[in-house]
Amino acid sequence: MAVKPALSEVLSSSPLAIMERHAAACLDCVMRLGPYFEAAQGGHWGKAEKLQLEIARLEGIADEIKMDVRRNLPRGLWMSVSRPDLLELVRMQDKMANETKDIAGLSLGRELAFPEKLEKSLFKFIATVTEAAEKAVEVVSATRELSRTAFGARQAKAIVTKCMLVEKIERRSDELQSKLRAKLRKHEEEISPIDAIFLYELLSNIGEIADHAEKVSHRAQIIAAS
Repeated sequence: MAVKPALSEVLSSSPLAIMERHAAACLDCVMRLGPYFEAAQGGHWGKAEKLQLEIARLEGIADEIKMDVRRNLPRGLWMSVSRPDLLELVRMQDKMANETKDIAGLSLGRELAFPEKLEKSLFKFIATVTEAAEKAVEVVSATRELSRTAFGARQAKAIVTKCMLVEKIERRSDELQSKLRAKLRKHEEEISPIDAIFLYELLSNIGEIADHAEKVSHRAQIIAAS
């Protein structure tokens, strides 16, 4: 009868496998951000609450994987990649999930919605941020796959190309955030001053997801180059 290997054995033989699994769990959270704001912008707060709870549940799963990594990641010198680099990678990945949970919690707690005229720009911004997270997770997956070929020069170059794409998407998200802030300023008289402050905070926090995604891709690139 086959025996399921201990997590420590899996990590020592393929430490990037658990990183890829954690990255996918974090991406699951980010992917719910668009649907959440669709519900919020429509004033469907019951549906928004269900999506917020789903985001919190998925963030909890990501946390469980993160704790497994921290408890079981071997300290031996036989690992194919640096333990500190792996721990930093999982930390940066985790920030994407945490940020998403905080955003949904803040929005739901105050039932915050952006002015209707900003919706098209808002959803474009969220889609761009989500794409940054998706592409960053692709970098992690590619790093794991390419580790099997001992990170040859051609394979490492492919990782660099993928990272450059994440950087490009992150810059685009910065530009979209800046334009949204300018548009929101024109509608400040329509909303309460306190809500306006929190809406600006939401825009900043949404943009942070793309920043975290960029850092994830950079850390994966460091691992690929090691």
